[in-house]
Amino acid sequence: MYASFNKREPRQDAPLEHHSPPVTQAEPQEEAVNNDWTEASLKALKNDELKAILQGLGLKRSGNKKELVDRILGREVVTENKKKPKWRNSKARAMLVRMLMDKQSNVHKMTWKEIHASHEWFQEYDPMLFQRYVRDLRKANPQKVAVGQ
Repeated sequence: MYASFNKREPRQDAPLEHHSPPVTQAEPQEEAVNNDWTEASLKALKNDELKAILQGLGLKRSGNKKELVDRILGREVVTENKKKPKWRNSKARAMLVRMLMDKQSNVHKMTWKEIHASHEWFQEYDPMLFQRYVRDLRKANPQKVAVGQ
C-alpha cells in the first residue's frame, strides 16, 4: 500500500509529457518556395527531410534517396508499367479469330507481319511471338478456337 506512494505515477487528469520531434532546418513549404537546391545539398538531407520537401511540392514521396533527389530536381523518369494482356484471353486474339473465321476477310491474303502492323492491339505483342500466334491459329480450326476462348 505504501509502496505505491514512493513510485511517481502520472495522474489520470494530468497531461502526459510528449517529446516533440526534432525541428528541421526549414519547413517544407519554405523550402518548396526556395527552389535553390543542388544535388549535393539535397543528398546531404535525410530521407524524411526529402519526403517533406516532396510533400510540400505535391509530389510522390516513395523511393530511394536517388529517386527522391531526382524527383525534386525534376529529373524523374516516368515509366509506364502498362502490362500487356495475355494472348490467350486478349481482345487481339479474339479479333484475329473472328477475322480468320470470315472467309471474305483480307487476313487470308496477309502475311503475319502485315497482320501485326494492321492494328494497335496486335502491335502490343512481340513480333516473333505474334508470328507463332498467327501460325497456330491458322492451323487450328477457327470454329473450335472461337468456342474454346
